[in-house]
Amino acid sequence: MKIAVVMGGITSEREVSLRSGAAVLNSLLRQGYDAYKIDLTEENLVSAFTDNEYDLVYLALHGEYGEDGRVQAILDMLGKKYTGSGVTGSAVAMNKILTKIIAKDLGIRMAKTYYTVDEVDSYPVVIKPAKEGSSVGLYICNTKEEAIEAFELLKDKEPLIEEFIKGDELTAGVLNGEKLGVVRIKPKSGLYDYESKYTVGKTEYECPAQIDDKAYEEAVEAARIIHEKLGLKGITRSDFILKDGKTYFLEVNTCPGMTETSLAPKLASLKGYTFDDLTRIIVESC
Repeated sequence: MKIAVVMGGITSEREVSLRSGAAVLNSLLRQGYDAYKIDLTEENLVSAFTDNEYDLVYLALHGEYGEDGRVQAILDMLGKKYTGSGVTGSAVAMNKILTKIIAKDLGIRMAKTYYTVDEVDSYPVVIKPAKEGSSVGLYICNTKEEAIEAFELLKDKEPLIEEFIKGDELTAGVLNGEKLGVVRIKPKSGLYDYESKYTVGKTEYECPAQIDDKAYEEAVEAARIIHEKLGLKGITRSDFILKDGKTYFLEVNTCPGMTETSLAPKLASLKGYTFDDLTRIIVESC
């Protein structure tokens, strides 16, 4: 079986994707798979999939044009197999607003959400793009003036406004429906931003999270429900805020990072899976 590991892409998360893809490719080669790299760019967004030979695409793309269902749609039309979630699940999960609407209907606790600055009834709030990841374009606003400015900066990216809940950051993993566990994220800067996520030493990880059993189970069960109800596949990672013993769902990642600082491998390790185990399971479940 020939595996094309597709990485890169054309979004703000390109560099992270390249690092994820390199780690995945090295893992597959280490295990004896016939795997090679495809760097997705503006020039080969379609031809990368029509002009190369492969039996399976391992998607290591983050953000739009990779994690949002568009690449998956191309591969479906070509009749090619790929890792991770399908078109619909990817598209819905990529849009934080749609995901929160579904999560609310499922009874999952979340931060209060606003869709315009005029709706905000208390500060601070978080404003972020509905379709970006890696904490790109995230603003914490303490006043209406700051919120108006942030909303304007993100107006082309479907901005989402949430009540700012100060608490512990958690992430819970699910692998093909199996609950992996919960990790607590402790950024040294106090904010889990892009630099904290992808710079070694900037963040400490409590693995597994040393939190109340009820909160732990609440987070991992909510992650499982989201994974199941959105029809997701492979490994997914759902993020939460923990405050006063209660968890608040933020978002789900259908193609989480696989870099040396990434959370997905840490979550998999809670069930005894090595990095190579994780990539092999993802490949074999396609």
